[in-house]
Amino acid sequence: MPSMKEYTAQGEERLDRFLAARSEISRARIQAAIRGGRSRVNGQVIIEAKHMLKTGDVVTMPEFEDEAMLPLDYDLQIIYENDDIAVIDKPASLVVHPGAGHKQDTLSNALLHKYPGVEGVGDPGRPGIVHRLDEDTSGLIVVAKTSTGYDHMKGLFLARDIRKEYIALVHGHPASLHGHIEEPIERAASRAKMRIGGEKMAHTEYRVLAVTPEKGGLDQMALVRVKLHTGRTHQIRVHMAHIGHPVVGDQLYGGTHKSQDAELLNRQFLHAAQLKFRLPDGSDIELESPLPPELQEVLSKVKITYP
Repeated sequence: MPSMKEYTAQGEERLDRFLAARSEISRARIQAAIRGGRSRVNGQVIIEAKHMLKTGDVVTMPEFEDEAMLPLDYDLQIIYENDDIAVIDKPASLVVHPGAGHKQDTLSNALLHKYPGVEGVGDPGRPGIVHRLDEDTSGLIVVAKTSTGYDHMKGLFLARDIRKEYIALVHGHPASLHGHIEEPIERAASRAKMRIGGEKMAHTEYRVLAVTPEKGGLDQMALVRVKLHTGRTHQIRVHMAHIGHPVVGDQLYGGTHKSQDAELLNRQFLHAAQLKFRLPDGSDIELESPLPPELQEVLSKVKITYP
Protein backbone atom coordinates (compact mmCIF):
# COMPACT_ATOMS: atom_id res chain seq x y z
CA MET A 1 0.00 0.00 0.00
CA PRO A 2 1.45 3.40 -0.92
CA SER A 3 2.42 5.69 1.94
CA MET A 4 0.17 8.66 2.66
CA LYS A 5 0.90 12.30 3.37
CA GLU A 6 -1.38 14.15 5.73
CA TYR A 7 -2.08 17.90 5.89
CA THR A 8 -4.39 20.11 7.95
CA ALA A 9 -6.24 22.97 6.25
CA GLN A 10 -5.72 26.42 7.78
CA GLY A 11 -8.65 28.08 6.00
CA GLU A 12 -11.04 27.80 3.08
CA GLU A 13 -9.34 26.61 -0.11
CA ARG A 14 -10.03 24.33 -3.08
CA LEU A 15 -8.80 20.79 -2.53
CA ASP A 16 -6.70 20.63 -5.71
CA ARG A 17 -5.02 23.99 -5.04
CA PHE A 18 -4.36 23.02 -1.43
CA LEU A 19 -2.56 19.81 -2.43
CA ALA A 20 -0.70 21.33 -5.39
CA ALA A 21 0.76 24.03 -3.11
CA ARG A 22 2.16 21.33 -0.84
CA SER A 23 3.91 19.16 -3.41
CA GLU A 24 5.99 19.37 -6.57
CA ILE A 25 3.34 17.45 -8.51
CA SER A 26 1.53 19.32 -11.28
CA ARG A 27 -2.01 20.47 -10.53
CA ALA A 28 -3.34 18.44 -13.48
CA ARG A 29 -1.83 15.28 -12.01
CA ILE A 30 -3.27 16.16 -8.59
CA GLN A 31 -6.74 16.62 -10.11
CA ALA A 32 -6.52 13.26 -11.86
CA ALA A 33 -5.61 11.58 -8.58
CA ILE A 34 -8.58 13.22 -6.85
CA ARG A 35 -10.98 12.08 -9.58
CA GLY A 36 -9.54 8.59 -9.19
CA GLY A 37 -10.55 8.51 -5.53
CA ARG A 38 -7.01 8.72 -4.13
CA SER A 39 -7.67 11.72 -1.88
CA ARG A 40 -9.51 11.78 1.46
CA VAL A 41 -10.83 14.61 3.60
CA ASN A 42 -11.42 13.68 7.24
CA GLY A 43 -11.24 10.03 6.20
CA GLN A 44 -13.86 10.32 3.44
CA VAL A 45 -13.04 9.86 -0.27
CA ILE A 46 -13.54 13.11 -2.21
CA ILE A 47 -13.54 12.99 -6.00
CA GLU A 48 -14.24 16.66 -6.77
CA ALA A 49 -11.12 18.78 -7.28
CA LYS A 50 -13.08 21.96 -6.50
CA HIS A 51 -14.23 20.66 -3.11
CA MET A 52 -13.84 23.52 -0.60
CA LEU A 53 -11.85 22.72 2.51
CA LYS A 54 -12.60 24.26 5.89
CA THR A 55 -10.22 25.14 8.71
CA GLY A 56 -9.18 21.98 10.53
CA ASP A 57 -10.00 19.55 7.70
CA VAL A 58 -7.45 16.72 7.57
CA VAL A 59 -6.46 15.90 3.99
CA THR A 60 -4.56 12.81 2.87
CA MET A 61 -3.02 12.01 -0.49
CA PRO A 62 -0.77 9.08 -1.53
CA GLU A 63 2.82 9.91 -2.39
CA PHE A 64 3.53 10.01 -6.12
CA GLU A 65 6.36 8.22 -7.83
CA ASP A 66 8.95 10.61 -9.23
CA GLU A 67 8.78 11.22 -12.95
CA ALA A 68 11.99 10.48 -14.83
CA MET A 69 13.85 13.69 -15.68
CA LEU A 70 14.72 14.25 -19.33
CA PRO A 71 17.66 16.22 -20.78
CA LEU A 72 16.74 19.62 -22.24
CA ASP A 73 18.68 21.18 -25.11
CA TYR A 74 18.92 24.77 -23.84
CA ASP A 75 21.41 27.50 -24.69
CA LEU A 76 22.93 28.05 -21.25
CA GLN A 77 24.98 31.23 -20.80
CA ILE A 78 28.07 29.88 -19.04
CA ILE A 79 30.36 32.63 -17.77
CA TYR A 80 32.81 30.39 -15.91
CA GLU A 81 33.50 26.70 -15.51
CA ASN A 82 36.16 24.24 -14.42
CA ASP A 83 36.12 20.47 -13.93
CA ASP A 84 33.88 20.65 -10.85
CA ILE A 85 31.56 23.65 -11.13
CA ALA A 86 30.01 26.09 -13.58
CA VAL A 87 28.49 29.54 -13.13
CA ILE A 88 25.41 30.20 -15.24
CA ASP A 89 23.89 33.57 -16.08
CA LYS A 90 20.24 32.55 -15.66
CA PRO A 91 17.51 34.42 -17.53
CA ALA A 92 14.25 35.29 -15.84
CA SER A 93 11.51 32.68 -16.46
CA LEU A 94 13.93 29.72 -16.26
CA VAL A 95 12.98 27.60 -13.25
CA VAL A 96 15.94 26.11 -11.38
CA HIS A 97 14.62 22.62 -10.63
CA PRO A 98 11.44 20.60 -11.32
CA GLY A 99 8.32 21.51 -9.37
CA ALA A 100 4.61 22.08 -9.86
CA GLY A 101 4.01 23.26 -13.41
CA HIS A 102 7.63 22.76 -14.49
CA LYS A 103 8.74 19.19 -14.92
CA GLN A 104 11.04 18.99 -17.92
CA ASP A 105 11.89 22.63 -18.74
CA THR A 106 14.21 23.58 -15.89
CA LEU A 107 17.87 24.39 -15.38
CA SER A 108 18.34 20.89 -13.94
CA ASN A 109 17.05 19.39 -17.21
CA ALA A 110 19.42 21.62 -19.17
CA LEU A 111 22.34 20.48 -17.01
CA LEU A 112 21.51 16.84 -17.80
CA HIS A 113 21.94 17.67 -21.49
CA LYS A 114 25.04 19.84 -21.09
CA TYR A 115 26.90 17.63 -18.61
CA PRO A 116 26.12 13.90 -19.04
CA GLY A 117 26.66 12.15 -15.73
CA VAL A 118 25.48 15.04 -13.56
CA GLU A 119 22.30 13.12 -12.65
CA GLY A 120 24.09 11.65 -9.63
CA VAL A 121 25.32 15.00 -8.30
CA GLY A 122 23.39 16.64 -5.46
CA ASP A 123 19.90 16.00 -4.16
CA PRO A 124 17.53 13.56 -5.93
CA GLY A 125 15.45 15.35 -8.55
CA ARG A 126 17.76 18.39 -8.50
CA PRO A 127 20.93 17.26 -10.30
CA GLY A 128 23.73 19.80 -10.15
CA ILE A 129 21.76 22.35 -8.12
CA VAL A 130 23.71 23.90 -5.24
CA HIS A 131 21.45 26.88 -4.48
CA ARG A 132 18.53 28.50 -6.26
CA LEU A 133 17.16 31.71 -7.71
CA ASP A 134 13.45 32.48 -8.00
CA GLU A 135 11.94 31.86 -11.41
CA ASP A 136 11.63 35.59 -12.20
CA THR A 137 15.05 36.51 -10.80
CA SER A 138 17.87 36.66 -13.34
CA GLY A 139 21.61 36.45 -12.84
CA LEU A 140 24.40 34.32 -11.50
CA ILE A 141 23.90 30.83 -10.14
CA VAL A 142 26.55 28.21 -9.31
CA VAL A 143 25.96 24.61 -10.37
CA ALA A 144 27.98 21.50 -9.61
CA LYS A 145 29.32 19.19 -12.30
CA THR A 146 30.80 16.68 -9.85
CA SER A 147 30.22 15.53 -6.28
CA THR A 148 33.48 17.24 -5.34
CA GLY A 149 32.18 20.53 -6.65
CA TYR A 150 28.82 20.03 -4.95
CA ASP A 151 30.33 19.27 -1.54
CA HIS A 152 32.73 22.23 -1.83
CA MET A 153 30.05 24.76 -2.75
CA LYS A 154 27.55 23.41 -0.20
CA GLY A 155 30.23 23.84 2.44
CA LEU A 156 30.75 27.48 1.44
CA PHE A 157 27.02 28.21 1.62
CA LEU A 158 26.64 26.52 5.01
CA ALA A 159 29.61 28.52 6.35
CA ARG A 160 28.21 31.71 4.73
CA ASP A 161 31.59 32.05 3.06
CA ILE A 162 30.28 33.20 -0.28
CA ARG A 163 29.43 36.77 -1.28
CA LYS A 164 26.13 37.26 -3.12
CA GLU A 165 24.96 40.69 -4.23
CA TYR A 166 21.82 41.66 -6.14
CA ILE A 167 20.51 44.72 -7.95
CA ALA A 168 16.88 45.57 -7.21
CA LEU A 169 14.51 48.37 -8.07
CA VAL A 170 12.18 49.07 -5.16
CA HIS A 171 9.21 51.30 -4.54
CA GLY A 172 9.76 54.49 -2.57
CA HIS A 173 12.89 56.27 -1.39
CA PRO A 174 14.46 54.57 1.67
CA ALA A 175 15.10 57.03 4.50
CA SER A 176 18.62 55.65 4.93
CA LEU A 177 21.05 55.27 2.03
CA HIS A 178 22.59 52.24 3.75
CA GLY A 179 20.70 49.87 5.99
CA HIS A 180 20.50 46.42 7.54
CA ILE A 181 17.31 44.35 7.91
CA GLU A 182 17.51 41.59 10.51
CA GLU A 183 14.18 39.82 10.83
CA PRO A 184 13.30 36.08 10.91
CA ILE A 185 11.51 34.55 7.94
CA GLU A 186 9.14 31.58 7.93
CA ARG A 187 6.77 29.93 5.47
CA ALA A 188 3.23 31.29 5.44
CA ALA A 189 0.12 29.10 5.52
CA SER A 190 -0.24 29.31 1.73
CA ARG A 191 3.19 27.58 1.34
CA ALA A 192 3.93 29.60 -1.81
CA LYS A 193 4.57 32.69 0.30
CA MET A 194 6.99 33.60 3.09
CA ARG A 195 6.48 36.03 5.95
CA ILE A 196 8.27 37.70 8.85
CA GLY A 197 8.28 35.36 11.85
CA GLY A 198 9.63 32.09 13.18
CA GLU A 199 13.06 31.24 14.54
CA LYS A 200 15.23 31.39 11.40
CA MET A 201 16.89 34.81 11.48
CA ALA A 202 17.68 36.46 8.15
CA HIS A 203 20.06 39.36 7.50
CA THR A 204 19.84 41.61 4.45
CA GLU A 205 22.04 44.64 3.80
CA TYR A 206 21.14 47.25 1.20
CA ARG A 207 22.76 50.36 -0.25
CA VAL A 208 20.88 52.91 -2.35
CA LEU A 209 22.57 53.56 -5.72
CA ALA A 210 20.13 56.03 -7.28
CA VAL A 211 16.58 57.33 -6.91
CA THR A 212 13.92 58.66 -9.23
CA PRO A 213 13.11 62.38 -9.25
CA GLU A 214 10.79 63.40 -6.40
CA LYS A 215 7.29 62.93 -7.84
CA GLY A 216 5.35 61.68 -4.84
CA GLY A 217 3.00 58.72 -4.60
CA LEU A 218 3.73 55.39 -6.28
CA ASP A 219 6.10 56.94 -8.83
CA GLN A 220 9.02 57.11 -6.40
CA MET A 221 11.54 54.29 -6.87
CA ALA A 222 15.08 53.52 -5.78
CA LEU A 223 17.79 51.35 -7.29
CA VAL A 224 19.55 49.38 -4.55
CA ARG A 225 22.44 46.97 -4.30
CA VAL A 226 21.61 44.20 -1.85
CA LYS A 227 24.01 41.90 -0.02
CA LEU A 228 22.71 38.68 1.49
CA HIS A 229 24.27 37.59 4.78
CA THR A 230 21.87 34.63 4.99
CA GLY A 231 20.00 32.69 2.32
CA ARG A 232 16.31 32.32 3.18
CA THR A 233 13.63 31.72 0.55
CA HIS A 234 12.39 35.03 -0.95
CA GLN A 235 14.62 36.86 1.55
CA ILE A 236 15.18 40.11 -0.36
CA ARG A 237 11.55 40.30 -1.47
CA VAL A 238 10.16 39.69 2.03
CA HIS A 239 12.58 42.02 3.81
CA MET A 240 12.21 44.93 1.37
CA ALA A 241 8.41 44.64 1.48
CA HIS A 242 8.59 44.53 5.29
CA ILE A 243 10.30 47.93 5.46
CA GLY A 244 7.79 49.42 3.02
CA HIS A 245 9.88 49.19 -0.16
CA PRO A 246 8.71 46.12 -2.13
CA VAL A 247 10.62 45.05 -5.23
CA VAL A 248 9.14 46.52 -8.40
CA GLY A 249 7.28 43.87 -10.37
CA ASP A 250 6.87 41.51 -7.40
CA GLN A 251 3.36 40.13 -7.83
CA LEU A 252 3.55 38.16 -4.57
CA TYR A 253 4.72 40.81 -2.13
CA GLY A 254 4.06 44.01 -4.07
CA GLY A 255 0.80 44.92 -2.35
CA THR A 256 -0.90 48.01 -3.80
CA HIS A 257 1.81 48.37 -6.44
CA LYS A 258 1.04 45.14 -8.33
CA SER A 259 -1.32 46.49 -10.98
CA GLN A 260 0.95 49.45 -11.71
CA ASP A 261 4.00 47.21 -11.95
CA ALA A 262 2.32 44.86 -14.42
CA GLU A 263 2.21 47.73 -16.91
CA LEU A 264 5.93 48.43 -16.47
CA LEU A 265 7.45 44.93 -16.73
CA ASN A 266 6.42 41.27 -16.71
CA ARG A 267 8.89 40.07 -14.07
CA GLN A 268 10.30 41.27 -10.76
CA PHE A 269 13.22 43.70 -10.91
CA LEU A 270 15.72 41.52 -9.09
CA HIS A 271 19.06 40.47 -10.58
CA ALA A 272 21.84 38.37 -9.03
CA ALA A 273 24.70 40.61 -10.12
CA GLN A 274 27.76 39.38 -8.25
CA LEU A 275 29.27 36.20 -6.85
CA LYS A 276 32.58 35.98 -5.02
CA PHE A 277 33.85 32.71 -3.55
CA ARG A 278 36.80 30.34 -3.19
CA LEU A 279 37.27 27.62 -5.80
CA PRO A 280 38.06 24.00 -4.87
CA ASP A 281 41.74 24.63 -5.76
CA GLY A 282 41.95 27.40 -3.14
CA SER A 283 41.93 30.39 -5.48
CA ASP A 284 39.33 33.16 -5.25
CA ILE A 285 36.99 34.21 -8.04
CA GLU A 286 34.69 37.21 -8.45
CA LEU A 287 32.08 37.30 -11.21
CA GLU A 288 29.67 40.01 -12.37
CA SER A 289 26.55 39.86 -14.54
CA PRO A 290 25.26 42.97 -16.34
CA LEU A 291 21.62 43.97 -16.08
CA PRO A 292 19.49 42.27 -18.76
CA PRO A 293 18.11 44.55 -21.52
CA GLU A 294 14.53 44.43 -20.18
CA LEU A 295 15.70 45.80 -16.82
CA GLN A 296 17.84 48.47 -18.45
CA GLU A 297 14.74 49.53 -20.39
CA VAL A 298 12.78 49.93 -17.15
CA LEU A 299 15.50 52.14 -15.68
CA SER A 300 15.38 54.29 -18.78
CA LYS A 301 11.62 54.71 -18.39
CA VAL A 302 11.86 55.79 -14.75
CA LYS A 303 14.90 57.99 -15.43
CA ILE A 304 17.49 56.14 -13.37
CA THR A 305 21.02 55.51 -14.60
CA TYR A 306 22.69 52.29 -13.44
CA PRO A 307 26.19 53.24 -12.18
